[in-house]
Amino acid sequence: MKKSFVSPQQYAMMIGDIAQLTEETGEKTSPFFEKLDEALKAEKLSDLDKAEFQDIAAAFEDAVDVYQDAAKKLHELKAPARILGMHKTLAQIYQDYADATKEMADSLDVDKQAVDLDAFRDSEEKQNDLITKFGAQIRRVMMSAM
Repeated sequence: MKKSFVSPQQYAMMIGDIAQLTEETGEKTSPFFEKLDEALKAEKLSDLDKAEFQDIAAAFEDAVDVYQDAAKKLHELKAPARILGMHKTLAQIYQDYADATKEMADSLDVDKQAVDLDAFRDSEEKQNDLITKFGAQIRRVMMSAM
């Protein structure tokens, strides 16, 4: 049996939940990012002890898991018919964001306690751009859904 479309109110609530989860995950991960970013900018990555670096890598991986799961839910969500195109764009932007967070997590080499700085900075730039696009697309979708 095909899954039916959700009502505009249900859709808005589900999108709001994903946006809130994304914000909470970002806030939870931010201190780990900031600690790593400071060490990289000061060229003092080796000053982080192994446990700190492992904690940072684990926090990044946890965030990736949350974002990938949310991207899957967003992709599977049956948006109201009148906003289907906008929803597909929203889901793609979010998937790209989740993929960019994975690129950042993958830039860390826990065994060597090293960071591929180019991949790290590229991911950071992508994430900043995509989260802005995600917020703008949510506003467009919500205005059209209601």
